This record gives sequence, structure tokens and C-alpha cells, in this order.
Amino acid sequence: MRKIPWFTSANCSELTIIKYKSESKHDVVATASTKEKSAIGEIMDRIKALPADGDKMKSWGPKTKYTSLEFRCDDGKPNTIGIYDGHFQTPSTGFNVGNDAVELELAQDIEAMVVPELNKKLPKIKDYSFRFKEFVIRFTGKEHTPQPKDGPTVGPTNRNFFSVFQNDSANEVSISIFDGQIPPQPQAFVVGKKIYYLLTYQGIKGESLNPNHFMVSEKLPKR
Repeated sequence: MRKIPWFTSANCSELTIIKYKSESKHDVVATASTKEKSAIGEIMDRIKALPADGDKMKSWGPKTKYTSLEFRCDDGKPNTIGIYDGHFQTPSTGFNVGNDAVELELAQDIEAMVVPELNKKLPKIKDYSFRFKEFVIRFTGKEHTPQPKDGPTVGPTNRNFFSVFQNDSANEVSISIFDGQIPPQPQAFVVGKKIYYLLTYQGIKGESLNPNHFMVSEKLPKR
């Protein structure tokens, strides 16, 4: 039996995420879109890592959370993937229903992409713009420096780069967060008259962020 792949094209130029009120009420709660190839490619790769032949048929209730991913690809065919209560409907129309932490984390990351919030984990997806009320923040890349050969034992280091734009303004603030033998420290940035903190190691409640997530908060985490 031939398996149907998640995507019929490997080259997709736009991703639109639509969050609905529920599976039965298709009132749009929020939308987000991107044409950044690196961000689209990362989401596609994470989806393709999930089994594409889910064999569980599931009927969802009227309050089931529902989000759709709409990919525009070069083959011209619509490629829409639905997420129901954190579970992806596979190309076989079934579901991989179980305690799959990978699938759950991906669903949570996509939720954060369409409705980003302060004090919530955000996926570190290169070049994707998280749009808050007063600013936009984007992870722009990282730089890894290995342990120097035959040099002093300082250990490998990493530097993560972010850009912050105030809404309706071309002004950009670049933030670099360094980590080595000590955990990376929160970095403050100012938007208008407000101070925000960019967290990459530990969240506001002590939850782990490193290495795949970050958080924006109006306060520093508890020590």
C-alpha cells in the first residue's frame, strides 16, 4: 500500500496559521503568516518527522481546539494540515493518538507562533516574527564556538542573536545572548517606556528553555 506523504512538494513559499474558536465553530481567533523559507522549512521538517499514516480514527467534540496550517507550494496544490486538540490529522486522515511528546511540543510551538504571549515558551525558529502588541521579536541565528584545540579549557560557547522591532517603526534593536561555562543571563530591552526581558535559559517559573525555546517577560525569573 502506497503511503501518502505529508507534503507533495518540498518547496513551499508561504505558511499561514489560522486558529479557530473550535472545531465546530470556525470563527477565526487569530492568524499568522510567514514567507521566510528557513521558518517554513523548519516547521515542514518537524511535521515530516511525525508518522504520516496515523491509523486511529477520532471523533472530536464541539469544543475541540482546532488550528489549520496552510502551505502554499510550487506544485500549486493546496496543502492544509489540521491540528485537533494537539493532534495532527495525517495524510491518511487518521491520527497518531497517544502520549507523543514530540507531537505535543510541535502543536504547542505552533500555538505560540499564532498567539504569542508574554511569559510563555516560544520556539526558537530562525527568521520567524513573533508579533506582540507593542513589538516584534525574531530569532535571527546562532554562532557556536567549539573548545579550542590545545588551548585553555574554557569549553564550547554559543551566541544567539535576536532582533526586536517596535511596531510601526523601522527601528531595530539587536540582542546577542552568550552562554559558556555559566548559563546565559536575561537581557533587557526597552520598547517605549516599558522594559522587557529576553530569557533563553530558564523561564519565569523555572521551566527549562534551552536550547530550543525562549521567552519574553516584563519581570525577571525567580532565583
